[in-house]
Amino acid sequence: MKYNDNNVLLLCNFDEQHLKDNKDDKFLQNIWSGMWSMDENDPCKTLLDTKLEIESLANYIKTLKNENRTLKPILHVAIKAFLIYCNHNYNPHPDKLSLDEYLGTIWPKDVDAALNLQRDSEPLYVNILYPELLYLSAQVLKALCLVEENLLHLWWYFRVKVAHQRALEDTSATLYAELELTMAKLTNEIPNLEEKPRLQILLCLEIGQGFLIYARIHKVDEYLTKAQTLAGLKLELTGILGKRTKFQQQSLPQLALFSELDLKVDRPTAEESHGTSELPPEIELQDDVRLNKINYSEKINQAVLPSLEQILCLLTVQYIQKSQPKDDLMMEELQPYIEAVLSQKSGAWPTRVAALLIRCKLESGHKRTVERAMLQCETIVNDTTGIASTSRLSYLWASGLQPAWTWRQQLADLYVSLGLVKAALEEYQKLQLWEDVIVCYTILQLRHKAAEVIQKQIDTKPTVKLYCLLGDATDDVSYYEKAWEFSDHKSSRAQRHWGNYLFNHKEYEACIPHYEKSVEINSIQESVWLRLGYAALMTENWETSARAYRRYTYLQPNTFEAWNNLAKVYVKQGDKNRAYKALMEALRFNYDNWKLWENVILVSIDTGHFEDVIRGCHRVLDLQHKYEDIDVLSLLVRAIVQDNKDADGNSAGRLRKRVLELFGRITSIHQNKPEIWQLYSDLSPTYLLKAQRLLKAYRGFIQNDWTNNPETCKKAVLLSQSLLDYSIKARKETEDKEKLQCDQQLSSARLTAQGVIRAVEKQDWPETKTALEELKDLFTEVTEYMKSIM
Repeated sequence: MKYNDNNVLLLCNFDEQHLKDNKDDKFLQNIWSGMWSMDENDPCKTLLDTKLEIESLANYIKTLKNENRTLKPILHVAIKAFLIYCNHNYNPHPDKLSLDEYLGTIWPKDVDAALNLQRDSEPLYVNILYPELLYLSAQVLKALCLVEENLLHLWWYFRVKVAHQRALEDTSATLYAELELTMAKLTNEIPNLEEKPRLQILLCLEIGQGFLIYARIHKVDEYLTKAQTLAGLKLELTGILGKRTKFQQQSLPQLALFSELDLKVDRPTAEESHGTSELPPEIELQDDVRLNKINYSEKINQAVLPSLEQILCLLTVQYIQKSQPKDDLMMEELQPYIEAVLSQKSGAWPTRVAALLIRCKLESGHKRTVERAMLQCETIVNDTTGIASTSRLSYLWASGLQPAWTWRQQLADLYVSLGLVKAALEEYQKLQLWEDVIVCYTILQLRHKAAEVIQKQIDTKPTVKLYCLLGDATDDVSYYEKAWEFSDHKSSRAQRHWGNYLFNHKEYEACIPHYEKSVEINSIQESVWLRLGYAALMTENWETSARAYRRYTYLQPNTFEAWNNLAKVYVKQGDKNRAYKALMEALRFNYDNWKLWENVILVSIDTGHFEDVIRGCHRVLDLQHKYEDIDVLSLLVRAIVQDNKDADGNSAGRLRKRVLELFGRITSIHQNKPEIWQLYSDLSPTYLLKAQRLLKAYRGFIQNDWTNNPETCKKAVLLSQSLLDYSIKARKETEDKEKLQCDQQLSSARLTAQGVIRAVEKQDWPETKTALEELKDLFTEVTEYMKSIM
């Protein structure tokens, strides 16, 4: 099915102004002008009379369809209700709205929208405004999709469900299942939009944002790449010399972003699509040392990005934030992308706000930038300039921008970073963020005040969350039990807080049942799965631990600690092949952890992955500048010498050269480790090399006081015996060019054996008699041989 201009304009992206061909369509004219009030022609009252029950709504819509009446008025109600909901929740200073006046009818008293929007016991944030409008649009669009499933109905339903998830206090497995199915259906619609490539890009970006909420990194990457290909945009990070500070004399390598647009692709400029949008001002960095922007030594090839391509850059930033460890390197990588968005003169308002808020968050952790971050955040939160509704919502769903109350929360977090705890406390109390209130009171050493404030809220209107937070504030387990009873045994939060209390007190056995109940109610809680895995690991409940870590790595695949712990559990279960695979995943997310590499070495040697053993040893040497695990090295040498088969059925002997290189590196660091030299000798290809390395093993061995113990004496005797044996064999098989070298080696070996014989004879240990006699016989043989070749 192809989609004409009239159809696609109903998607309300507020980025095109070509409505001249639709002058007779009053709804389109009004909706694109920001006039979203219900009128007498809207069937809003009829829809509300059904109590918004899906079956009743679907039956009503089917009746209209059977009578060949248009379904557009139904869609119009859902779109307008959702746009008004978004306009109020993405505005830091929204106008007051009388719900009944807006709807033109009284909201059904027995329909509790906030309660009906709960999923997996996860309630709505208290700061969400007019959830009734969200519920109305969600139910109507769901019914429309059931009766007539097309792109418009699916796309709007998808947007509403994403907004629904953003309104919940935690991610919901049930909601994700609904969204996943909807996103799959929308993906099938992408080819039908081939005549509207800009809509194809937008749809990919919105789907990417949907997967990003649930940290489905691989899926985000898939749609991000697809959008980039459709847009004909090349983005490449590179290193360029530049200066970061005002007094910097020498230019140093800095990351920069190169961007290039495919000129064959037709696209409107940001000026054409969003030239009238008022963008929030960017606060300059006023610092004595650091420059406002990096001063690059050469010009960077950067394209003037259209609005959709700016969102593509923004989604790349959000993707990197979710997929990589939060460290200085990640921050360096993000800055060029953010700068690429902020440097554009025109663009969509939500894109610019989202980019500025991300930069505020990144800058909050550095003393030279935290003040700018606070001022920038205050500018956004305190903006009362009255941005046009259509500007505020243009590309909103592709930008990933959070509701406006979270901006104020971010400002309060910045106050805490600057030590303005009382100012932060005031903001948190306004937003009813009681967990943050507890933190502030704890910093102020007034933790008892937190309990008083929460108790006062409970007296006014008790909720599961308040009971849980009172338990956190007082360390009284009975409040978690009250929360559980209050929820009629349906709250995952009550069990989560209960489990967290026991976990924090290291009562691992006791916390497991609570965590299991919590994830049974809502299976998408990453933190609970992680703690459940660790608690089960500590109590040696291997099956539960493996299940929890498997689930966590599915939800958050980029956490190396979880993969490492999962490998540990598999080892305990005796499944070292799965442990090996888990460790390989862990390495993808932390290549520089030497303890992780030691685990890789141990599991790889047991599973026959000898190449990974070699790679691991080299990596530990890189990171720790030492490696001396004799047991592992012995097993590796034995596998090479005996030419065992590796995990893939290949000959281990083929790796001899690489293992010799490894031992060369190890012995250059551990020069006096006799065991390592002895293994190096065993591995050596010629008798001369074996003898030379065994001689170094002997020299390392005698550095300790070996003569006072029968065991060490016996070792010295056997070592000398092998040394003589290799030396005489080397001399007998030598070619003329190595004859002198072999003579010297044989002479050194003979003198070494002579010294050992004398030392051991003095001690006269019964345990060494047999070995000593064999050494004497070999010594005599060597002496006679040397006389014969003189």
